[in-house]
Amino acid sequence: MRVIYIDILLFLNFYITYFLIAGTCCFTHRHSGVLKRVTGSAAGALSSLVILLPALPVFLNLLIKLAISSVIVLFSMGYGGIKTFLKNSAVFFVINCVYAGIMLALWLFCAPMEMIYNNGVSYFELPIFVIILATAAAYIILRVIRRILDSKNILDKKYVIEITSDKGTAELNAIPDSGNKLTDFFSGLPVIFCSTEKCRDICPDTIIKIFSGENPERVDLKGIRIIPCHTVSGSGTAVCFKPKKIVIKTDGTQKETDALIGFTKDGLNSGEFDAVFNPNIL
Repeated sequence: MRVIYIDILLFLNFYITYFLIAGTCCFTHRHSGVLKRVTGSAAGALSSLVILLPALPVFLNLLIKLAISSVIVLFSMGYGGIKTFLKNSAVFFVINCVYAGIMLALWLFCAPMEMIYNNGVSYFELPIFVIILATAAAYIILRVIRRILDSKNILDKKYVIEITSDKGTAELNAIPDSGNKLTDFFSGLPVIFCSTEKCRDICPDTIIKIFSGENPERVDLKGIRIIPCHTVSGSGTAVCFKPKKIVIKTDGTQKETDALIGFTKDGLNSGEFDAVFNPNIL
């Protein structure tokens, strides 16, 4: 009978859960901050302790897996409404089942004496660099698959972004730009760069004051995020706020998304569009 080291078990499943969450965010185009992912991964690590229990009936084990998946998604990606929550939970559960199936196949056919598999949880001792390479490779494959699925005429469409804040609503002509990779480190939300002039009536007064030349140290920065960024003209900062609602419309369809609205000192360089967003948020 092999010995299970609890510290290795918890670390291994914390690390794997983190990448399962990342894969779920990739496929659902949801954005999760580092702290949320860590919290969800911690829940996943603790749930791995079910490996210490006697073998459970298949149906009971399935119910436990569903409950654990829901808790991990809630901690790492938030609620966002029943439809969004069920979708995120389903994708996470499917990815988790694929991983569990791979681990079961390895246990049955490749290394039955080197791995312990019980109640849907696997335990094995491998060099850390092997684990890192394997999970990184799996995540890259997921990203490639997602990019292929997203490449269906996204860049050829015309988009309108409807932004609603406490002050009103504005509609902006927008284009997708995969080069816009700026995200807020704490919330994990992407930044949609917009024309300051087009958003003057809906953005917070603080942003108007900053771009009118007033010293930022003398204005109220509550609800405002200032994020370092790189533009074509060099390094700078983006001044951002989170609106009440963002809807992206195209070809008679629309999708509500979660993002920050950002502005830079140089603004946008073209009068043909008023906003730039990363197509991954679609």
